[in-house]
Amino acid sequence: MLIAQTGGLDSVVRLITVFLLFLFVLGITYVTSRYVAGFQKKRMGSANLSVVEAARISPNVVLEIVRAGNKYLLIAIAKDGVTLLGELDEDSLVFGEGAAPMPEQFGEILGRAALALKKKGREEKAKEDGSKQ
Repeated sequence: MLIAQTGGLDSVVRLITVFLLFLFVLGITYVTSRYVAGFQKKRMGSANLSVVEAARISPNVVLEIVRAGNKYLLIAIAKDGVTLLGELDEDSLVFGEGAAPMPEQFGEILGRAALALKKKGREEKAKEDGSKQ
């Protein structure tokens, strides 16, 4: 009986209300995650310890160059533990040059995809216009 009594306008109002609540929860989640990330970044930041570079050599083993104070250490991190492989000279390290390129940001990828779709749409429209004439 309730379904038969509710009108189309009521359904639209409910849909909009649920959508607005969803956007509100999404916004709160975004703000909270940004706050927590900033807090963790400040907490984890250190002037004496940092990971300079890391490379996975097998599914279970990662090699890392770690700066501890003014020393550079090469360590292997495995499922079973961490092993010090040796100390490296700062002169033997290459900073910035020859490093792996930074991964692309999602926005850049999305922008290229949007441009490709627009170009494809224009080409299809041009084909349709050409076939009509």
